[in-house]
Amino acid sequence: MKRLFLLTAVLLALSFAAALPSLAQDDASLITLNDASPAIDVVVTLPADTTGTISLEFSGAAVRLTDANSAVVFSAADARLHALELNIAPNSGSHTLTVERLPGITEAVVRVLSLPEMTQFGTPELVSNLTITANQEVSLPLSTDHPGDTVTITVAGESAGMMTATFPGAGATTQLVDSAGVLVVESVGGHVDGISMLVDPGVYQFTLVSSGLAAEVTAGVRLVSADDTGIVVLAAPMNTNASLVSTCTATVAVSSVNMRSGPGTGYTVLNYGYRNQTFVVGGHNPENNWLLIALEDGSTAWVSRATAQMSGDCSVLTTFNIPLRDAQPAPLVFVTPAPGSGESASSVSGGEHEDEHEDEHEDDDEHEHDEDDD
Repeated sequence: MKRLFLLTAVLLALSFAAALPSLAQDDASLITLNDASPAIDVVVTLPADTTGTISLEFSGAAVRLTDANSAVVFSAADARLHALELNIAPNSGSHTLTVERLPGITEAVVRVLSLPEMTQFGTPELVSNLTITANQEVSLPLSTDHPGDTVTITVAGESAGMMTATFPGAGATTQLVDSAGVLVVESVGGHVDGISMLVDPGVYQFTLVSSGLAAEVTAGVRLVSADDTGIVVLAAPMNTNASLVSTCTATVAVSSVNMRSGPGTGYTVLNYGYRNQTFVVGGHNPENNWLLIALEDGSTAWVSRATAQMSGDCSVLTTFNIPLRDAQPAPLVFVTPAPGSGESASSVSGGEHEDEHEDEHEDDDEHEHDEDDD
């Protein structure tokens, strides 16, 4: 079956060297993500030796930043996240920011702005321990002998909190996880050297690990209440949550399966399912080879239909027009000694040779490609 709705990409070239007019802080600046336009791409190109910040407010959206080689250097896909500021490190190349709907969301909204530098939220008190609450900040000295730390952050009460981490010169990898260990935000490769995150109340751990340090640097992690920032959480559009009240269920029929943020192996792995686990099915993609399932914590994820045994009334399921996105096979380089000389190498597509040791988490990629007419 041909894909009914293709990804509509909105390319916004942001050059931080030039004066880009800021978008007005009103509904006119909001971009709606729906079946007709499920995602936007924002191309970010910085002049040499400069830096700049991308500011986002959103509801029901996932955010991903890729480098010039299409490698993911930042990702966030969690409904508890409402706003971001990402500071791009100098001389890290061109980047593409992709914003798309979270699984099970029929309509999301996003506002994207360019800033010359990160916003400094609040005037928190400096503390010496690795546990902070509202209006507190901790400094993290980083060196080759002590490359990283983990900070416990408690967003108390009913108001969201703005966490800010700055780590210029650290080339750091970072992760924000909740108290259950669920990944909320991740950055890798040192392309981002500062992050602000507006998140719902809860207990989180922020881990930062630097790499390739030429000298000691100092990172900082702070928390400011949303009430003190003046930021209002962007209201979600009406009827955005997909109803997963269904008698259709899917039982995992393989040893383990990847649970992804969208239909296809090109989407982020959110969790794993294991043999004989049963989940309520709320819908499928247009190709009908990926299923949207409900998880125990109330969130949703996508699994390959070929990995599950369906039962119940599955004749009428919602079709979510989210593009099928399959990951490209990794290239394999075979090196064979040349007679009487050094070595010669030949490169082939990972799709042409099958590794004897398969990933223990299966997406049944071959089945998906058989069903995709594109």
